[in-house]
Amino acid sequence: MSNNIKKLTFMAVAVAINIVGSKIALFLNLPIFLDSIGTMLAGIALGPLAGGLTALVGGLVNGVLGDIYAIYFSISGVLMGVLAGFLFHNKKNSWVLLPLKTLVVTLPASALSACIETFLFGGITSAVVTTFIIQALSQTALKLFGSAFLTQAVTDYVDKLIAIILVVVSMKHLPYELTHFEDNKKAKEKVAD
Repeated sequence: MSNNIKKLTFMAVAVAINIVGSKIALFLNLPIFLDSIGTMLAGIALGPLAGGLTALVGGLVNGVLGDIYAIYFSISGVLMGVLAGFLFHNKKNSWVLLPLKTLVVTLPASALSACIETFLFGGITSAVVTTFIIQALSQTALKLFGSAFLTQAVTDYVDKLIAIILVVVSMKHLPYELTHFEDNKKAKEKVAD
């Protein structure tokens, strides 16, 4: 099987992980989203482009499957996937820097999500708990955008930290050939080392 087919198959599995995670979070009314585990997986294993594409396709498919908000928020998912790819792909990921790197992945995307929530949806999202928190905080000095950003920053950070930890731990325990896509000669040399 060619390397490109392996990468596309890997990305398809990552999209499926995003969709399943999203449906679990919606079904259980969780305050986190679980829709970016696959995005982080693709970004960390394959790089920024794969992370962004996985988020985009996952968001579009989730939108078609009934979560119309997912289509709009897929833009912030793309940003997270690209940033995760830049910060984690082919890098030594120390546990000490993991929370800081996750913050760098999360904050720009949270700001983008807050803009989408505020200007397109008036602070309403598909996550009931998040919508309630945003609406409650919008009655304070934070107003609607501030409450959307604060809520997104906290929930996104927790959500992405969980996703990144799951991916980093999983990648350490999965066979090297399953999570690294180099030519066969290089892969065999690294496994032998």
